[in-house]
Amino acid sequence: MRTALLALVLAAAGVVVAPPVQAAPSPVPVIYDSDLDVDDASTLAYLCVQHQENRIDLRAVTVTNNGFGTPGRARQHAISVLEQCGLPGIPVADGSDTGVHPAPASTVRDMEEVLTGALGDAGRTPPPSELTAAQLIAKTLASAKGKVSVLVTGPLSNLARAVPEGSPLAHKVSAAHVMGGAVHVPGNLFGEALPGFDNSQELNIWLDPPSARAAFGAVPVRLTPLDATNDVPITQAYVDRVGAEARTPSARIVHAIMTQPIMRDGIALGYFYWWDALAAVWGFGDGGVVTEARKTPIVVVQHGEQSGRTAPRAGGDRLLVALGADPVRFEQAFLDGLNGD
Repeated sequence: MRTALLALVLAAAGVVVAPPVQAAPSPVPVIYDSDLDVDDASTLAYLCVQHQENRIDLRAVTVTNNGFGTPGRARQHAISVLEQCGLPGIPVADGSDTGVHPAPASTVRDMEEVLTGALGDAGRTPPPSELTAAQLIAKTLASAKGKVSVLVTGPLSNLARAVPEGSPLAHKVSAAHVMGGAVHVPGNLFGEALPGFDNSQELNIWLDPPSARAAFGAVPVRLTPLDATNDVPITQAYVDRVGAEARTPSARIVHAIMTQPIMRDGIALGYFYWWDALAAVWGFGDGGVVTEARKTPIVVVQHGEQSGRTAPRAGGDRLLVALGADPVRFEQAFLDGLNGD
């Protein structure tokens, strides 16, 4: 009231009062955990620019060793992306328990070939990290003054070990933005992963169902399942556009990844989607890329032919689930994010 009266008095006296300066919003603290294959590496490149533009504060990068990345090499690829983006100081750790279901070995080899070719880091092996991935997640959460967002785009092994249900660290997680699951659509198992399963599962959750169940019960989760990512296929036309309009190292990294021979062939066959990038853009870029999201009780099936399924069932953990996406809006938002626009 006194401030308002003073402003009126000054105005009557002909004194111009400048409006108060609005403080810039603080960047969102983020931990990124993934198995660091091709779409994870592209997502990390996107996050680098968001950090450089002060939209997020990328505190740590952690890598699971039970997904589609090659143990040791996956951490090197994360380091390579950060170095090439100009962020060599961000801590990177790897390590995880063995998953329940192994990733198809042929695809693990393909992902290694693609990333080595795109990043030019053949023959490089980093020294062991001082902390395991789970330890780095826990340390980062414990040292944060406020809450931290965690983006998980691989098996949830590291998050489940770092923040078990009932841990005081759970209160430091504002949300876990998870790419995983297939709620109302079929799964995406293929090749060596299919025998013994009914393909109701999405790969990230299928790789380690107990960790998914544990993490969903421990922290708030925003789930980006195949229900939404099926709307954002990787197309050659868009890859060409990224190459033509790239203005940053991050955008050039994504283009280099997506133009490796294995990727070109897979894109032409319709195998690849912007799975992880959609989760990142929904969480930290343009929330409007997701066209529908609904609180849904989710149960992670543990055994049998549906092991790893994210089933919508009463009594499950209530997650915010993305159910659709706008491909045109996503493509623009992702490219803008890569270019710092």
